[in-house]
Amino acid sequence: MLLRRRLELEREAEKERSEWLRLADTAAALGQRALVLSGARRLRLTTFYRHGPAEVVVTSRNVLGVVVPDRVDLRLPEPVGLAPLGATMPLALAADAHGRALAAGAACARAEQALRLVDAELARTARRLRALEKRWIPLHEKALARLELSLEEAEREDAARRRRGRDRRAR
Repeated sequence: MLLRRRLELEREAEKERSEWLRLADTAAALGQRALVLSGARRLRLTTFYRHGPAEVVVTSRNVLGVVVPDRVDLRLPEPVGLAPLGATMPLALAADAHGRALAAGAACARAEQALRLVDAELARTARRLRALEKRWIPLHEKALARLELSLEEAEREDAARRRRGRDRRAR
């Protein structure tokens, strides 16, 4: 079941990664366009003027004994009015594109972390299984064989004692 879940997470991580890369490329292109059309000074001015940092809230859940990040909520600060700073439409489009890319990046990070955690649990499980198969099961099989041998010997001795007892009573 863990292998099945790992395959699902791998597909999900790949989808999230490609979406994030696509949105990051779009944001970079719009950022370059805003830089060319608005100028470096205006772009720098608008990047420093914001109402606080972005916040990421990750919600986890237990999947077959592994606690993995399940959902990620990105809270961006309220959009500021960029018009007083002389912002142009390309700057507003670039800011919006970067917000979408940031959200996709957070979703990608969540999916990849979930995949890493499930991979680590699979590796631990495989190690435990190998230890059981290569060390503990053979050790217990040898102990069982010794025990069976000693029981057989005890049964033979008991049978011989009974025969001797019968022979004595018969004489």
